[in-house]
Amino acid sequence: MKDFLASIKNKLNDANKQKMTFLISIIGVMLLIIVVISLVVKLMNKKPAYDELEKKLVIAAEKYMSDYPTSLPTKNRETATISDTTLIENKYLKKLSHYVRDESCNAEVKVYYNDGSYYYQSFLACKDYQTTKLFDVLNKHNIISSFGEGLYEMNDELVYRGENPNNYLKFAGQIWRIVKINKDGQIIIIKNYLDSDHTDDADYGYWDDRYNTEKEGESGINNFALSRALENINSIYQNKFSKYQQYLSKFNICANKRSNEEINKNGTVECNNLIENQYIGLLPVYDYLNASLDNTCLNTLREECQNYNYLSNAEESWWTATGDTKNSYDVYSVNYGGYLESDEAAFSAYYRYTLALNKNILYKSGSGTLKEPYEIR
Repeated sequence: MKDFLASIKNKLNDANKQKMTFLISIIGVMLLIIVVISLVVKLMNKKPAYDELEKKLVIAAEKYMSDYPTSLPTKNRETATISDTTLIENKYLKKLSHYVRDESCNAEVKVYYNDGSYYYQSFLACKDYQTTKLFDVLNKHNIISSFGEGLYEMNDELVYRGENPNNYLKFAGQIWRIVKINKDGQIIIIKNYLDSDHTDDADYGYWDDRYNTEKEGESGINNFALSRALENINSIYQNKFSKYQQYLSKFNICANKRSNEEINKNGTVECNNLIENQYIGLLPVYDYLNASLDNTCLNTLREECQNYNYLSNAEESWWTATGDTKNSYDVYSVNYGGYLESDEAAFSAYYRYTLALNKNILYKSGSGTLKEPYEIR
């Protein structure tokens, strides 16, 4: 009898297990169906992200300008603006809500004239998204300082100062440091690294090697406008950076000479002689001096100017754009120790060149640290 009851009990347990297994299988299939349906619905209703809409705006604006070329900007009128309404009404674009689920969006595309070519940028403003310029991000990330490293208001410019401010930027496959935002809103950048991994033979050479009558030898002449250095960096620009011209703008190089004991650091000495409309340059001495937070950095050759100064940390000698008034063949360089000295123009050092990002350049990502440098798009 006991065996009979045990047999019935086992059969009931087996039946319950089978029912439970069947029920679990049914639930599993139903969940799978729900997941699949959700994915299909999501894919069917998927709309481009905001940055994809920005790209569509640019494509639409390019088509519009192709059909209406008289609307393009010119040398005398460097910017043209196309509203989203114009693009939509003329059938170059659907309503913005077709692309993103946000009824609050409005947009415009700005077309910039840049030395004979055109550069398109779309600006999208939505409840949860805003196209952002790098200029605005730099101001947001950096409280204007009066103490410690950071961004300072100096000489009607915004200048980075200190030993390691968060002014790293990735551009053209290289790491740069942002020196300042100048009076024209241009973002002046300088090469960060000076070593064999980030330089080539073209980045190293004379400032000038012409025959100098005063020295009676090939010691060079410290006139930057006529120097080998300017010739060489212009060649570097053509070979390395001309393909990025849409992101850059022409700027003026401050190329006047200064004395060893000059105390002026507001640029009026060096900028008394300008080499205008250049795409690439070298840093004038006053920009190097202003990067230091040492209160005893009082004149051109004070070694204290290397203190609390991110520009002194290159570990190689590099040329500035500034000649020495003492004679016609000496030029200021920052030596491997990190401080300024006056050398013959015919000596060799690195060209730690500068570029100017245009003031309308768009921010992509980054916080300005070496691990997360600013990136543009």
